Amino acid sequence: MLHSLKKAALLGCFIPSMAFAQDQQKTEFIQQYFDRESEHAELWQNGWFGLFAGVATLQGIAYTQTENEPNLTDRAVGFTTSFLGAADLLLNPLNTHKYAEQLAAMPDDSEAQQTAKRQQAERWLEAVAKREAYEQSWVNHLLSGLVNGIAGAVVANEGDRTGKGVATFISGVVASELKIYTAPQNAEKALQQYRQGNYSLTAISEPQRWQFAAVGPVFHASYRF
Repeated sequence: MLHSLKKAALLGCFIPSMAFAQDQQKTEFIQQYFDRESEHAELWQNGWFGLFAGVATLQGIAYTQTENEPNLTDRAVGFTTSFLGAADLLLNPLNTHKYAEQLAAMPDDSEAQQTAKRQQAERWLEAVAKREAYEQSWVNHLLSGLVNGIAGAVVANEGDRTGKGVATFISGVVASELKIYTAPQNAEKALQQYRQGNYSLTAISEPQRWQFAAVGPVFHASYRF
């Protein structure tokens, strides 16, 4: 009887230790994933926001200095499409880099703290996966196409400028699709792997080698060898 009690007591101590270790392993996987993706996510988020915000600012300033049609229409359309792009990134940002910093700063000394940290890490990973999935979704493609289509139609209708309208539509679609193409896309794979109990990053593709950034209206592209 005494032997059984001792065994039960030891098992009772061992189970919380196992749970603590498992929580720690899970949190470390998500932390490492966020750390690895942070540079790409921050560059994408801030770069495209800076580009759209910079173009909107320049178009707004140019509008106040323009007096004749159809240039006023061009400036208004340019401001509107760029403003919508910046607003979308501001209201629906990709926060991988911020989550990496916030997760690293959370305390994890006790079992309760480690559990809370693991649960928060899971919520953030799910949020990132959802945001990345939306960026690649047909809904996003269609909305971007609709906005650029309306912009092109408005420009074309001002003074019967079909060619100008088509050019506006094509340039807008190219920018939108480039933004979608360069967005991080690994969070869903990381989330699925996490749920399967595989806590190794080696099975997840490395970030895209193409990197894009913007400083105001100036756009930069680089390739990481």
